[in-house]
This record gives sequence, C-alpha cells and structure tokens, in this order.
Amino acid sequence: MLAALFLLLAQDDAPVDYTRDVRPILSNACFKCHGPDEKKRASKLRLDDRAAAIKKKAIVPGKPEQSGAVERLFSTDPSS
Repeated sequence: MLAALFLLLAQDDAPVDYTRDVRPILSNACFKCHGPDEKKRASKLRLDDRAAAIKKKAIVPGKPEQSGAVERLFSTDPSS
C-alpha cells in the first residue's frame, strides 16, 4: 500500500491529488492511529485532515523529501 504512495509521488507527468491519490492510501494504512476517531488516535497528528497534516509538516505539498510522513516511511529506525 505504501509503495503506491511513493509511485504516485515519483510520477512527474501527472499532478498528485491528495483526495484522489493520497487519502485512500492513508485511509487504509494510517487512519487507525492518525485518523478521525479521537479515541483511537495514537497522537495529535491527523492524516485524514489535509490542512492539519500540512500544518504539522507531515505532508509538504510538492516536496515529499520535506514531508515528515515520507521521512518516517523510509526510516530504518524501528521507533519511527
């Protein structure tokens, strides 16, 4: 699932659309701990809310190398 996100971010020919391309992947892989359910959320980071994810720099539109979420996905640190 996460590999699909990287493929989308790597494509230069078509702009990535958060709602169409990214949100469904996050929904399947990340919303359990970073989604809309406040009782199940593992931290204050919400990935279901684009503006909130951008504010926390988890997602930096057009700059995946600066996005905290991408950094953590590539990390070899087991605590990330």
